[in-house]
Amino acid sequence: MESTWGPAFVTEATAEPEVPEIDELALDDDDDAVAEQRAPHTQRERSVASAVRELEAAKARVERDAGRVEDETRFRLVSELIPVLDNLDRTIAAAEQQDDAQTVIEGVRLVRRQLEKVLAGYGVTRIQAKGHPFDPAVHEAVSVIAVREPRHHGIVIDQLEPGYRAGDRLLRAAKVVVGRAARA
Repeated sequence: MESTWGPAFVTEATAEPEVPEIDELALDDDDDAVAEQRAPHTQRERSVASAVRELEAAKARVERDAGRVEDETRFRLVSELIPVLDNLDRTIAAAEQQDDAQTVIEGVRLVRRQLEKVLAGYGVTRIQAKGHPFDPAVHEAVSVIAVREPRHHGIVIDQLEPGYRAGDRLLRAAKVVVGRAARA
């Protein structure tokens, strides 16, 4: 005799346990949510990386252009100084042939004016110090000399080497001798 719950019980006990079905659409939704969270972060990283690449490219262009300008300026300066050198050579040759000191002096003066003109074209000016008050920003005192007149105290008495500037930039300070009044 069969029990009413016997074979049915056995069937239920021996059957494989029920595994809940995985909702594949729900998993896809979860992946999309993770991707959405990562996407702005990834997009931000791409934007930053792109900006860094653009900045590096711009820096390289600026350096390349600056180098080109420097080379052109150097070329222009040298091109203008070569004739000065030629004139010095001619002056030396003329002095050797004529043995005339006056010719040499005049030739050197002409070359000096030519060189001064080239430098002026680049904005270089000479600092005239003699007779002016000593200014440590543009003068280098190499010596101090006693002066009798109190009005010469702190005044440049002699200039050993001129100073030069280009615009507002000091290229070389003038080397000077400064007067100092004797103390009473």
